Amino acid sequence: MPRLSLGGFTDPVRRPRYIIWTGVLVLMMAAVMIVALGMTSTRWFCASACHKVQDDTIIAYQHSSHSRISCMACHMPVNASPITFMFHKVEALGELYMTVTNTFELPLNKNDEVALEMSSDNCTQCHSMNRKITPSEGIIIDHKAHTDRGIRCPQCHNRVAHVEDFKLLGKDPKTGASRKHDDFMEMNGCFRCHGLGKEALAPGTCATCHPKGFELKPASHGMPDFFPGGHAKLALLDDANVAEGEKEAAQEEAAAKGRDGVAYAAEGESSAESSAALFEHLKPMREVSYCGTCHEKATFCKDCHGMDMPHSAEFKAKAHPELVKTAAKKCDYCHKPAKTNFCDNCHHGAKIENAFNAKVPWQRQHADVVRDKGVAPCLGACHEANFCAACHNKKKPVPTSHRASTWVHNKVTVTAYGTSAAKPTAGHAVAALKEISACEVCHGTGGTTSKFCSGCHKLPTPHPAEFKGFHSSTGRKDPKVCANCHQLKEVCSNCHHRGSSQRAAWINIHPKTVDGSGPQQCFEKCHKDKTFCVTCHTKSKAVPSSHKARDWTHRTKASTPARHTKVFAASNDSCSFCHGDGGTSAKFCMSCHKVQMPHEFVDSAPGDAGGKQQKFPHKEGFEAKKLSKATCANCHAQYFCDNCHHTGASTKRPWAANKAGVNVQHPAAVRKNGTTDCFGCHKETFCSYCHVRLSK
Repeated sequence: MPRLSLGGFTDPVRRPRYIIWTGVLVLMMAAVMIVALGMTSTRWFCASACHKVQDDTIIAYQHSSHSRISCMACHMPVNASPITFMFHKVEALGELYMTVTNTFELPLNKNDEVALEMSSDNCTQCHSMNRKITPSEGIIIDHKAHTDRGIRCPQCHNRVAHVEDFKLLGKDPKTGASRKHDDFMEMNGCFRCHGLGKEALAPGTCATCHPKGFELKPASHGMPDFFPGGHAKLALLDDANVAEGEKEAAQEEAAAKGRDGVAYAAEGESSAESSAALFEHLKPMREVSYCGTCHEKATFCKDCHGMDMPHSAEFKAKAHPELVKTAAKKCDYCHKPAKTNFCDNCHHGAKIENAFNAKVPWQRQHADVVRDKGVAPCLGACHEANFCAACHNKKKPVPTSHRASTWVHNKVTVTAYGTSAAKPTAGHAVAALKEISACEVCHGTGGTTSKFCSGCHKLPTPHPAEFKGFHSSTGRKDPKVCANCHQLKEVCSNCHHRGSSQRAAWINIHPKTVDGSGPQQCFEKCHKDKTFCVTCHTKSKAVPSSHKARDWTHRTKASTPARHTKVFAASNDSCSFCHGDGGTSAKFCMSCHKVQMPHEFVDSAPGDAGGKQQKFPHKEGFEAKKLSKATCANCHAQYFCDNCHHTGASTKRPWAANKAGVNVQHPAAVRKNGTTDCFGCHKETFCSYCHVRLSK
């Protein structure tokens, strides 16, 4: 790579050539710079390249009377030196970077810094201060008075070249909403300097800027709803806007103080001096109170209302109740509670989280609200307990809840078997448990121990835990006291008897429970032993309903044993209540069965093996005449014998018959199997004896 050497300038032979090429290079660079600077200063470049990021700026420029004037005519100092021009272009490269990287913030020039920093010289290039001024109708303006005080044209005429009379396209990056720039030609803009207070830099009285006879009152003030509601909303909105402006100004203060100075200062004035003078007496337009342009807010509102406005939090919490007592007319002046229900909306609505209905008098609503919310929000907050009592005693109204048929008594109050406490169902009991203080308003303090409650209940309510230990004696001694609340006779059963019912007497349904769970639970709770059951059944001659079944004593189907055998197997202690102890060996069982139960028939006794019950030797029993067919028939039908002794026997027809002509089974079996099996039990003469008898 060839090295760059300046030695040619010292060499007499090469020096002319070096000078010529250097001059050519300088001329070429100058040509490029001139062309570039000229092109980047055109309206086309500003609109299509530099500020393409903000279409609203270009549209506003095109809507203005300056749309045919070069951007540089206003945005560059008058007669700026090439160095200033170059610095401006270098600074603009930063905007080019933001355009390419999409890191710009909208809206551009949010606080109109460009207008505030411009010099009047940019305006007087075209506009002469000696020309006749034609201000808007109703406005008096002395331009000389402003210029003499160093106020520049753009400090008031900030939106002349960018008129935002259309719906903006750009969105605020923080709020997502479109925001137009402040127009300092509006009245709020004037009051950046003008004001009604002594600290103002210029007077703010109406006659300063408006001629005699000019309508000073804004159109909004003439609207029918402006007083009292409309002006309050406007004042609150104004306060909110000022607060937002002050917050925004505080955020911008550091940036404003950190600027290098005003680029477009007047000739002979340093940038730092110009910037300091500018921001010392001008405040952001959004900090200007719209109401304050006509009214000195420090005194105007208070002089009319007689108190600080808007009301402070302390006033709402403490001061206003006393004010209502001593000077209620001051409240009526704005709030007009008789028409607007202002007090009710808060005290009987929002304050107690209730949806107050302004169309219905509170007196007709409060009962439902008290039932729902209780009296706590009323008592102590505004009213004392005697307030309610005084009103009810005077007008003698009975709360609607007290008129319900279930208020005094409802469905029986019970404790289900196995639970710890009864759940009241009567309306007054439920209400008392929810909020006894509401009852005390009329019935006196003391809760459930008060004279009013005790006069009816007689006993402590709700019953204490130790009450269970002696309640039975109390109930037997004076059952009417219990019946005052527990009105059904079966209330005791609900607690003491598992499976009881409020509709049916326990004596009628207890057999089913005993059959299912056994009687042991009865002895654990209340009854000492089974003599209680026997005594009751004997006295009332009650036969258990199960005993009335057709198959209780004898089976009705050959394949199904009698039901009493199943019950005995499941709960034999239940049988012993009435039939005595001893199980199947008891006198009651043996008197019917005659033989040990249960038994298994075999032909011979195997002996007592290990204490197990002997199998029953029925053959020997018949031979010894200890058994008879009648004894077996007490439980077993004929088929029981046939099923074992006669192969192929059926329950549909008898095996044999006692009279001729009966369709029996054994002839077919004999023809098929022969008589060999028969003579294992019968003698050979048995057949002839039967056949001869039947043939007669």
